[in-house]
Order: sequence, then structure tokens, then C-alpha cells
Amino acid sequence: MVTLRKLSLHKLFFVLLAIAFAGSFLCSAKKSSWDDDARRRKASYLYIEAIEAFMDENYNLYGELLNRAYSLDPDDPELKMRVGEWTLLTNPNDSAAIEKGFQMLFEGYRQKPADYFEGNQMLSLTSNYRRWDDNLRAAEMMAGQFPDRNEVKLQLGRSYLVKAMTGDTSYIRRAVDIFSGLEDRVGKSAQLSDLKIRAFAISGDTAAIVRELGELYSASPEDSYTALAVGQIFGSLQRPDSALRYLDRACELDSTNGNAILMRAQFLQEQGDSAAFEREALRAIKSPDLEFESKMKFVVNYIHTYANDSAQQPRIDSLFETLLDVNSGEPDVYRLYAEYLASRQLPLQAAEQMDYVVSLDPSDPGNWLFQAQMYVTGGDFKAAADVLSDASKIFPGDLTFIRPEAVYRSLSGDTDEAIRLLENYPDSTITNQETLSEFKSMLGDFYYQKHRRDDAFAAYEEALNANPYNYMAMNNVAYYYAETDTLLDKAESYARRVVRHEPDNTTYLDTYAWVLYKKGDYEAAREQIDKTLELVVFDSSIDSIDATIHEIETGGKPASDTPQDVVEETVSGTTQEAAPVNSGSAELFDHAGDIYFRCGKIDEAVDYWKKALDRNPDDSDRIKAKIKNRKIIENEL
Repeated sequence: MVTLRKLSLHKLFFVLLAIAFAGSFLCSAKKSSWDDDARRRKASYLYIEAIEAFMDENYNLYGELLNRAYSLDPDDPELKMRVGEWTLLTNPNDSAAIEKGFQMLFEGYRQKPADYFEGNQMLSLTSNYRRWDDNLRAAEMMAGQFPDRNEVKLQLGRSYLVKAMTGDTSYIRRAVDIFSGLEDRVGKSAQLSDLKIRAFAISGDTAAIVRELGELYSASPEDSYTALAVGQIFGSLQRPDSALRYLDRACELDSTNGNAILMRAQFLQEQGDSAAFEREALRAIKSPDLEFESKMKFVVNYIHTYANDSAQQPRIDSLFETLLDVNSGEPDVYRLYAEYLASRQLPLQAAEQMDYVVSLDPSDPGNWLFQAQMYVTGGDFKAAADVLSDASKIFPGDLTFIRPEAVYRSLSGDTDEAIRLLENYPDSTITNQETLSEFKSMLGDFYYQKHRRDDAFAAYEEALNANPYNYMAMNNVAYYYAETDTLLDKAESYARRVVRHEPDNTTYLDTYAWVLYKKGDYEAAREQIDKTLELVVFDSSIDSIDATIHEIETGGKPASDTPQDVVEETVSGTTQEAAPVNSGSAELFDHAGDIYFRCGKIDEAVDYWKKALDRNPDDSDRIKAKIKNRKIIENEL
């Protein structure tokens, strides 16, 4: 499949080429027959049509029209290059196609080497595909056409340098000569010196590197960034005294150069002087002259480097305290601190920091969703619901906040409020049928929890009318039909469909087994429950917030994945695909015990009931009675 991101970068390029190509036929001085002229005119027309298809993002049609145009006029260099490029983009893993594509590109480019834009395209493609010989060939062709353009010379020097870096050291001298020649034209610069130093480093010429650094600094002795560049390179050469001298000079020349200040602090840390590092880093962060972006960049880099080092946590906390004190009005600081606390498994503290974020920047939906997720992770569902309620005042009518708020109200024990939220929402405004189906399915879940079974079944049917492929709703209503001994044939039809759709989903398999059990088809039920048990990791436990929501929302039956969807949506704002039920749930083993009992396998039934008891000791009286009496208690029927 063609990568649309890559293709979109070429849209303007193709438009310009279409214009150029359309005029190329008129400008041709080559004599040809009437048939040849007609063929080229048709090729030109097809190419323009191809460009229109490309601009409409109809890439398949673009490729088809492009190839038809090329088949009519294979001698045209521009068409040849476009087909070569298309071959690369549509066959990224086919080595033969890649060879053919580059062959066509170079054949076309040789016919129009004075086209500066095409030359740059060749350089870009050969670099992207790491074809360094071809890259050098393209660079030399461009340099031959544009000998006076500095950027072309620079690219040729870079191509020489890459060849040297990939093993052919004979190109080192050529690269250095190119860069030195550019210095004669434009003067000394950190960019050119860096390239020369890389070349010297390949041959291990330390003396040349030191000499180059001295020349670079001498050319701009009052420039802070030049001193910083020299200091960094000396550091990479393991010359700490020289590195520190130039870093000091960079800070002296410009006290507001955040990169210099923070680079110097980091260098001190790398040298093992942690006390000096902390002193300098805190001084830099407190400095009113240092721009906020530089401070944030430093803290982010420091966290990424030392986030897993528990010994560094007090220092990171100290950096944040200082940064927050100096920049108390910047929401990004609080957000960064919240993310850091979340990474340390401190979700409630992270949620507290997000209070500042949503106060300072209430217009970003992601801030509210992240705070709610932190409360969920910390187990405070009511706080999460309250956050989303506040967000709904900023974003009225947005289901991104209303749906998870309803789930968290239910999880915090207020399912009536969850129902009220959904019932009061004008669902006639939901135009997307899949979204409407999920909305109705969630409402059905809540109705069933409150024993409003007729309302629940009606809501599920509305969900399936809106989206007949909502397998979660189908699974839920099948299970609840079975639980209430209602419409068991319909329940079996639904359950069979969801299992056919996803045969390895233990939630679906368990539901199907339970429906068959309720219909009295015990052997078929055992066949399905055995398939479920084969997928179970017996020592697993409920260890994720997704599983917790499944269990609580459905009253112990993890049949609906709507809560999981909502939790994922809280983070990303999108609905996720269903995940299998948490392996080894109490209810699964309880079902297995009942099914095996009805099949006359008493010992196996008792073993499964014991597993159910291990996972749900709060239901001990009911399950203990089964285990003690080695049978299903009649009042359960």
C-alpha cells in the first residue's frame, strides 16, 4: 500500500510537473509522424488526468493512468522518472522493483540533468533508500550542472563524506577539499567545521580536529554559540579541561544562552561533579534570563535519562519544585510533572498536578481526559466522573466526556446517575451509527444492572438496529437472555454469530456455553466451555483497570467491553476493539462447574467450583454450598 504521508509531500511537485509536461509536447522540435504526435498527445492527456486523480487522493487510479501514459510515450524522461518513482513507492520491499525503479529514474534524469528540482528528488530518494553509490552519482551530476551553487557543492561534500563513513576512506580528502572550498566562499562556520571534523575523525586525525576547532573559534571569538560548539566537540574528544573552558566562555559571552548554560551543567554531571551540576542546573532554571523552552528541554532530557534511576528521584523532584516555583503560570510544567509522577506509579499525585493544568488550560480536551484516567488508575472513580462532568461544561454535548463519566458514576455506585446522563442526552443528534450503537449498548448495560430488564433488552435491540455488527451488544443481550431464560433461541443465534466472528475470545465462548447450558444442551455447552478453558491462564488475576470495570459494570459477568472502550477513549479519544475477558474469572469457573455437573462429571465440577471460590471469596456461601453438597443447589435453578 502506498504511504499517503510520503505521497502528500509530492503533491505540489506533481502539479508543477503536470504543467511542465503539458507544455513539453508543444515545445518539442523533434519531427515525428502524425501517429506519434497523437500518441504523445494522448499520453499528455492521460498524465494530466493522473495528476488530478492524485490530487483527489485516488492513488490507485493515479498509478493506472500514469502507467498507461508511459506505455504510450516511454521515451519521455519525465514520465519515465514518475513511473520509476511510483515503482519505488508501491514496492518498498521488492528489491528487483527497487532496482528497476532507480534504473528508470537515472535514465530519465540523464535526459534532463539541468532540472534542479529533479536533481534534488534524486538526492532525496537515493538517501532515503540508503543507496550511497547512487546518491554520489546524483550529487556529481548536479555539481556538473550547477558548479557555482553553494548548496550543490555542500551536498557533494556530504555525499563524499558518507562514502568515507561507509568504508571508502579515499573520499575523505575530497570531502575536506569541498568543505574548505566552501569556507573560502562563505567564511568559517560551525556547520562546515563540524563536517570537516567528522572527516578527520574517520581517519583518527586528532591534531587536525584540534586545529580546526581553534580556527573556528578564532573566526568568531565573541560568539557564544561558536564557543558552545567547540566545547561540545572537545567533550566528545575526552578533553574535559578544554571542553569546560569553552563552555565557560559560552556562558560568559551570553548569560541568556540556555543551551550553553544547561550544556555546561550537564557536562559537570557527566564529569562526576553532581553537586556542581545540581547547583548550576537549579541556578539556570531560576534564572529570569533563561527562556522557558530551554528549561523545559533540559528537564525533559534529564527525566528521559534518569527516570528509571531511583537515586535520581529526589534531584528530579527538586528540579520540578524549582521549575514550578519560577514558572507557576505554565501548564506544560504541571503536565510534565504529572506525566513523570504517573510513570512512577503515583496516579493520584499526578491527578493533583493536573488540577493546575486544567485550571490554566481548560481548552485542551486531552488535559481533562488524562486527569480522569489518573483518578481511574488510582481507583477513585467518583473523582474521575467529577472531572469529566466539569469538562462537559467546557465541551457541552461531547460524548468523549459523557460516556466515560457515565461509566465512572456507575463504578462509584451511582448507576442511577449514569442512566440519567445517558437518558438526558439527545441521542437523535448522534449521526454515526456505530457510535449510536455503542451508546445504546452502554445504556442497556446500566438498565440491566438496575434490573430494568425490559428497558435493557429494548436498548440492546436499538443498538443492534443501529449497527448489526456490534458484537459486544450481541454478546451481552445473548448472555442476559440466558440469565433470564428469555428468547433462548435468539440468544443462541446471537452467541453463535459472535463466536464465529471471534472464535478465540473467552468472553464470547463463555456466553455461548452458558446459553447452550440454559437450553439444556449440556454436552454442547461442555464443548464450548472446554474451548474457553483452553485459552485461560489459570494463575492470572484481575490486574488491570479494564478488567475491573468489566467485572463491576456487569455485576461480575465480564461480557461487555464498552467500559474498556471508554477507558481507552479517556486516554486517546477513540474507541478500541474488543479484548478478551480477563482469563480465569470466578464466573467462568462457576459456569464450568455447573456445566460439568450437568454432564455427570462431579469431581471436575467441584474442582472448577473451588477455582471460582479462590477468585471470588465474597461469594463464598453460594459456592461453598455447591462444593459441600457436590451439586447445584436447587434454589439456583
